Amino acid sequence: MSISRVLVRLLLVPLAGVLAGCAATLVAFIANWNVFLSVIGGDAMTSGDVVAIMVAFAMLLVGSAATFPMLLPAVIGVTISEVLTLRSIVFHTLNGVVSIWVGRSSMVDPGRPFEFHGHPPAVLAAGLAAGVVYWLIAGRSAGLAPDAPRPRPVPSGVPKTGVPKTPAVPKTPSVPNPR
Repeated sequence: MSISRVLVRLLLVPLAGVLAGCAATLVAFIANWNVFLSVIGGDAMTSGDVVAIMVAFAMLLVGSAATFPMLLPAVIGVTISEVLTLRSIVFHTLNGVVSIWVGRSSMVDPGRPFEFHGHPPAVLAAGLAAGVVYWLIAGRSAGLAPDAPRPRPVPSGVPKTGVPKTPAVPKTPSVPNPR
């Protein structure tokens, strides 16, 4: 374990978390496109209205303010993956999906609909996107243990033992030592 690997992990893990949250926000925004169109009035996008673009940025900001807290439970899974050196895409994807689902269920009031994340498939897709983006950036190299060296492929003319066969050389008679 080198100090440089620790420093790289300390920078890479938070960066990957932020970018995973941004990916989840973008997926949630695209999944809720109809809500966006109903807020701005569907005809505003065809005329290229500047207000519509400003409303889109405001909705992205509101969406990220809702998505990032929903992804907070993923910190537990990220910590587990770093400690146990779990580098599986399945683990990180499930971590994103489960954490956003737990975060959503803890944020939603039972009596009030949650407008931007009201559709469970959209929420799960956002968690899936967050998990995949995190794995692409930091999950593939999780933990402080370096990557295991990959075995080299054996050329076709070399036997599996790694030592090439040499033809047998006849033994010459040994000469005794004159001392």
